[in-house]
Amino acid sequence: MNRALLSISLFLTSFAVFSQTAKLGEANQTEIYLGEVPFEPDAPAVILMTQGESKFFGNVFETTYFVRLKILTEVGKQYADVRIRYYVGDKRYEEISGVKAQTVNYVRGAKTEEIKVEKEGIFDVAVNNGYHEVRISFPNVQVGSILEYTYKKTDKNITFIDGWAFQNNIPTLFSKYQITMSPYLGYRTIGQGSNYANKVEKTDSNGTYSWTLRDQYSLKEEPFMKNYRDYVDRIEFQLTQYQTRSSTAGVEWEKVLNTWEALGDDMISYYSDKGFYRSNPIEKETLNTDLSGSSQKEIAGKAYYYLRNNYLIEGEDWIYPKQTLNQLLKSKVGTPVEMMLALMGILKSVGIKCDPVLIGSKGYGRSELVEYPFLTQFDEILLLTELDGSLQFLDLSDRMAPFGYVDLDKHVSGGLYLQKKESKLIPISIRHNSNTVHFSQVRLNESGQLWMQSSYRNYFYKGLDLAHLVDYKNKKSEPLDKLFKGEDDIEFRNFKVDDALHEKNYYTLSYELTFPESENAEMISFRPLKFSTFSENPFPEEYRVFPVDFEYPFAETYNSNVLIPTGYEIDDYPLQESFTIDGGYVTFMYSPTMMDNMLKITARFEVKIPLIPAYQYGNLKYFMESVASKLSEPVILKKKSNP
Repeated sequence: MNRALLSISLFLTSFAVFSQTAKLGEANQTEIYLGEVPFEPDAPAVILMTQGESKFFGNVFETTYFVRLKILTEVGKQYADVRIRYYVGDKRYEEISGVKAQTVNYVRGAKTEEIKVEKEGIFDVAVNNGYHEVRISFPNVQVGSILEYTYKKTDKNITFIDGWAFQNNIPTLFSKYQITMSPYLGYRTIGQGSNYANKVEKTDSNGTYSWTLRDQYSLKEEPFMKNYRDYVDRIEFQLTQYQTRSSTAGVEWEKVLNTWEALGDDMISYYSDKGFYRSNPIEKETLNTDLSGSSQKEIAGKAYYYLRNNYLIEGEDWIYPKQTLNQLLKSKVGTPVEMMLALMGILKSVGIKCDPVLIGSKGYGRSELVEYPFLTQFDEILLLTELDGSLQFLDLSDRMAPFGYVDLDKHVSGGLYLQKKESKLIPISIRHNSNTVHFSQVRLNESGQLWMQSSYRNYFYKGLDLAHLVDYKNKKSEPLDKLFKGEDDIEFRNFKVDDALHEKNYYTLSYELTFPESENAEMISFRPLKFSTFSENPFPEEYRVFPVDFEYPFAETYNSNVLIPTGYEIDDYPLQESFTIDGGYVTFMYSPTMMDNMLKITARFEVKIPLIPAYQYGNLKYFMESVASKLSEPVILKKKSNP
């Protein structure tokens, strides 16, 4: 995060509103006897209480934290090692002090020992990029132990206040955040999450505000929801105005980033200071580069591949470049934002309209943009160009992606389009048909073994994903059959790759496989759709906390032609079937057809609405179990009886 501080002339006084605060060693009987979490009974540990109280001391923001957690299982002992991350930077922007911690053990509800964590159990470690961690190692932790710790964090950055996350990686029974606002500072408050919207308990008394949530599920990765952080219940703040006093006008309120235009101009100024709006250096860099073309799209493509092929893209994808343009041109190594701003410079130098768009990528913390100029909701950029009269978004964060592809984490609903004095929110729509087509032909080979010839064609982003997988296996010198779940009764041969992503937007993997044990067998049983993506249910869990996110609509089509060998006949094959769930989010169709000596099987799995709410999880789970069962059904061949 950019920790740039706001310089403000304030006449602030320190003040505090004291409230009842949780204390070490004061667990109640319910907490002491708790053996499992009713709404998450398999949880290895639980946060019984977490509380934060924030207040201002001049230009410093201070928060006191208190956490009480309980170990419920042997696995839960891992939570006895606590890590508290904070940002130091080069000016000690944040500091942590006053750390106190202890382990409390009980027998049949009676406290038997209270062990304070000594200094040697609390230590500070520098990690990376200006961050530090305070680490607490609790002693004599047992199943049933209650661990408690408290500390203070001070922050010199009062423009953006991180606020509070009500959910944690283990279930939380009680989470409360309280802030006492300064009368000399004005903040905009923003909350997120369905529980925050519907269940939060709020108080407001004389400038002190609090929010409480109870019985929060744990945060954890779930299948098809890698951006679960976008749905976390939390609250944060951004400075909008502050009081100043002058000898002539007296007390006045100074606005801070209170319009999209002001925020946009601030970012443009930042990029300009780094040299990315200067034309001379980039024109000199590309002086001997052929950027000619019969269309603007062809010219833009050449600029894109020039940077991708001559510069190394590495580092964090973020909205703030670390290098100046001149440093980038010299080092030939840049972060994605530096590379994209350089691409913007090249396109502008040849007369192509191009500007940055700030976005909040998937998983950064915002499922939807807030209709207020909160800078902290943005973490990455795109470029918006006008090529031959059509608008197109460009991205340069994936070295293998063809021109025009945008990282899937950047396929969001909108962003902040940066133009001097005219910055504004714009919608983002990136259309693509990222479908998959499987084709296979099954017969007996010359040796009498069952033989299957298959092709696996993936379009657009499905193709790019497959290209990455194949590239990864090749770099590790691993055979491509490692892409598939191994089985002892099959042998892979003759892998072939057709990479047509740049020309035709597809990537095809072809291969052959044989079933050695089928040679001269009386009965041959095999799955014609053997390597379908959903032949196993990806949703084994009984409940779901977050929505299911397939990322985009897509279809997987399967075609298998089974040539019935001479001397064999079909003994059994899957029957026709189709099903969906309420709302039409997903559909599935399976259709077999007998044609002379061939069994033709067609199946289609389609995601029509990619974001499926958690309340539909039970229906989706049953649907996917049915799909997996159908895709795994075998065809059975048997030798004909002698006449």
